[in-house]
Amino acid sequence: MLTYNLDIEQGSLWLRTTPTEFALKQPYYCTEAGIFYAREKFNTARDYKDSYLLFYTLEGCGIIEQNEQTIYLPAHHALFLNCRKPQSYYTDPQTGKWTHYWVHFDGSGISSMEELLTEDNRIAAIPMGSEIFTQSFDTLLQNLEKTNTDTILTESLLVHQLLTDMIIHRSVSYSANQSIIMQSADYIKNHFAEPINLQMLLDLTHMSKAYYMRLFRQYIGTTPYKYMLTMRMNKAREYLELTDMTIHEIALKTGFQDDASFSTRFSSMIGMSPLKYRKEAITRKQVYGSH
Repeated sequence: MLTYNLDIEQGSLWLRTTPTEFALKQPYYCTEAGIFYAREKFNTARDYKDSYLLFYTLEGCGIIEQNEQTIYLPAHHALFLNCRKPQSYYTDPQTGKWTHYWVHFDGSGISSMEELLTEDNRIAAIPMGSEIFTQSFDTLLQNLEKTNTDTILTESLLVHQLLTDMIIHRSVSYSANQSIIMQSADYIKNHFAEPINLQMLLDLTHMSKAYYMRLFRQYIGTTPYKYMLTMRMNKAREYLELTDMTIHEIALKTGFQDDASFSTRFSSMIGMSPLKYRKEAITRKQVYGSH
């Protein structure tokens, strides 16, 4: 199943190609690529796609969800995704924009790379230098629809270089501290409806406030408070779409003390009131259900 809202600005680019027999023999080959100047309502959710996906954020921030993980992808960070597993990605409502390169690819060289890029079966936002990634993606976009031998070989080499650079940066940045921060993020995700304060998180990690906040932003891409709010909003959207619970019931189940504070926060982060969101969700179901 695939659902999406292609809320992108003029100037965005989406290219597609059918790999030739020669391209399919290469360690890596691309099928789609582009650059999206995504606005606040941009989103995609799918159960399966027979490819891998590489993101690189230029400006703003995206949110990627897979394997019960929620990862922020701020500027100058890259992320590798296996699309054969259910996933969703969308613009961070707080930034309202997500300018990013992306490429779908596959090939015999992926399997060994995937183990290194998704250690412990975790996706990760990896900080990367902007110049190299921008040049590589620009070259991919220039050559994607060409099918001569030189461009196909260049394309395969570029994908290999991008993945290699990500592996190197991930291995350098991965540490015991990252594991602690990931566990902290998991705690927030599992207890978002309960009262959580910063001191509780500091007690769990045995870190100073400044150090914890810096590491959390480095590895998760946002602050603990904002991460908790995102978890609450994700669950609220799920309740609005899949249940007939009242706004009051949803507010209590997502950690808010009253309807007003819930509705105000929901409207601020999602861009519409809970009632409007529920109406639009019903409309979407009717549209997709008719197909």
